[in-house]
Amino acid sequence: MKRSFILLVFALLFASDSFAQRDSTQEDAKRTTLTLAGIYGNNANYYGQTAEQKLPYVLTNASLRLKSGLYFSAGSYKLINAGGSAISELDLSAGFETDISKNFNAAFGYSRSIFAKNSPLLGAANENTLSASLAYDLNIFKTGLNTYYAFGTQRDLFMSFSASKALNLGSLFSKNDFISFEPGLELVGGTLHYREEYIVRRDRPLNPMPIDPNRTNRELNYRITRDASSFDMISYNMNFLLGYNRSHYLIETGWQISALGKNVSESKQKARSFFNLSLYYQF
Repeated sequence: MKRSFILLVFALLFASDSFAQRDSTQEDAKRTTLTLAGIYGNNANYYGQTAEQKLPYVLTNASLRLKSGLYFSAGSYKLINAGGSAISELDLSAGFETDISKNFNAAFGYSRSIFAKNSPLLGAANENTLSASLAYDLNIFKTGLNTYYAFGTQRDLFMSFSASKALNLGSLFSKNDFISFEPGLELVGGTLHYREEYIVRRDRPLNPMPIDPNRTNRELNYRITRDASSFDMISYNMNFLLGYNRSHYLIETGWQISALGKNVSESKQKARSFFNLSLYYQF
């Protein structure tokens, strides 16, 4: 889930590019903005992986981006199938985003996550994340290189490379709106200490996590074939975003297909599919 939140922060920052397509000057795009977001997801996504049970969620987030490039963000997750009304995860984030050149920008950030007791989330071992991101727009498509150092109960390093193309499909109702479509590819590699911690927490007899009654054999699902400290491919992801844009808000649906690397895959290497529906409003 942590990975989803970090990506959301970057999405909120760079979503200003979509909102700014209707602005008349580049100066307007660099103003101080407050963006509110509400997202439904059909399953918690941690670098293309899922926990043993399906975990649909609702995420609410607020992100303040100053004209200087500093940003602050806060978000909360509620797992729909978790009992009670308590928040399942609270995330706080701060960082800095800057343009190195016209088509090249960078972002650096830190996020702190507070998880509910007995959390079933796959990445709950890593409560802190330092992130660095480089994005270069080649005009034909946009590329990104991201690094995440996650630490807490365990320590893990993740790196990803992405390539995407944002397309304007034209207006739907008037010249004040447009439909956007953005297909993309992402490759993710990293270490696997968080998975070992997940298995320990899952099997702890005095502190059990909620278990899916229809689960398949655990040993088949969570067999680590190499040392957790080795850096290996985690997932290969294809993403498709379809959005309805106006000057201050964006309604977007997203679909992601993830195939796992050999080091983390189930015996049949079954692909994962994620769907989300998002609403962003920017002041």
